[in-house]
Amino acid sequence: MTAQAGDTTSLSARKAAQRKALRSSRRALPPSQRRRAALRAARHLARLARAAGARHVAAYLGVNEEIDTAPLLALLRRQGCRLYVPRLAGERLRFAPLRGTLRDNRYGIAEPAGAARPPRLDLIVLPLVGFDAAGRRLGMGGGYYDRLLARPRPSRRPLRVGLAFAAQELPEVAAGAGDARLDAIVTERGARRIR
Repeated sequence: MTAQAGDTTSLSARKAAQRKALRSSRRALPPSQRRRAALRAARHLARLARAAGARHVAAYLGVNEEIDTAPLLALLRRQGCRLYVPRLAGERLRFAPLRGTLRDNRYGIAEPAGAARPPRLDLIVLPLVGFDAAGRRLGMGGGYYDRLLARPRPSRRPLRVGLAFAAQELPEVAAGAGDARLDAIVTERGARRIR
């Protein structure tokens, strides 16, 4: 039992160190570079969604130093996609239609006021702090997306796509057994499916 506790502490420490370094480098990106990267990544992700036949897409609303999702949401809307964004329900994350009034949740992140349940999603765009070529994702540490994606899967699960700046890639993300994996990564450099 001591070894497991040590492993967990070690994993937590590695994740914290990776988060700190990556958030710092993400904050250092100049605003003009951030805007260009968001537009390029949006085009790549919109093409991926179109190729996957995605009609019902969940995406986050970018905050702080995260890549801006506004260009992506606009492109997906023009493609006829129905959009959904995260909404907190206690310690659980749910998706609600992106329409009507938005309000800030306890973390200061805008979310829909309504609680309508979306149909089966075709694609989920996940925020992340870091990623690697194997599809491991380093989130903010709250575990909301990991808990959401750990639920029993429908017969056809949504495509899980991480959206980030290329500078957020690591040789290896510190990840545990409960950390959700990605099916694809999209950055300003392109879209990459994970095998």
